[in-house]
Amino acid sequence: MGLKFLNKKGWHTGSLRNIENVWKAEQKRDAEDKKLEELRKQIHEERERSEFRLLQEQAGLIPKQERLDFLYDSGLAVGKASESDGFKSLEALPSTQPDVGPSTSNKAAVPGALFEDKPQSANDAWRKLHSDPLLLIRQREQEALARVKNNPVKMAMIRESVRSSQT
Repeated sequence: MGLKFLNKKGWHTGSLRNIENVWKAEQKRDAEDKKLEELRKQIHEERERSEFRLLQEQAGLIPKQERLDFLYDSGLAVGKASESDGFKSLEALPSTQPDVGPSTSNKAAVPGALFEDKPQSANDAWRKLHSDPLLLIRQREQEALARVKNNPVKMAMIRESVRSSQT
């Protein structure tokens, strides 16, 4: 009895179309696994970096920075390097690309794991730097100080008050 008619069925495992669909699904799963492993590695590195900075601040090796870190930290560190050094120059932006090998373990699929991560552009770094609330506050303070210094009447009043308080 011939069963060749089964080869023509859409659900047959030997058809090239189904083999191609299986191959595409495996490639997609492998890409998601690689992305998840990279995200785990980045989260681990960020956690180590923040713990190290905290230890240095507690030991007094570096001064505690007055920043709003939560504005710069991403929730899940989605593919972007931590550029939270807000007051450093834009030319000194480090670009690190961790090499991740193929992972062999099966992991649960996370929604959005295959979103392409775009490299952080200079425009994005400039926007983060110039929209920093603490930086804006300090710039306004500097402008107010410059206005007072450039006003000879106010400077004379300040000098008089300093002289009167010293004597």
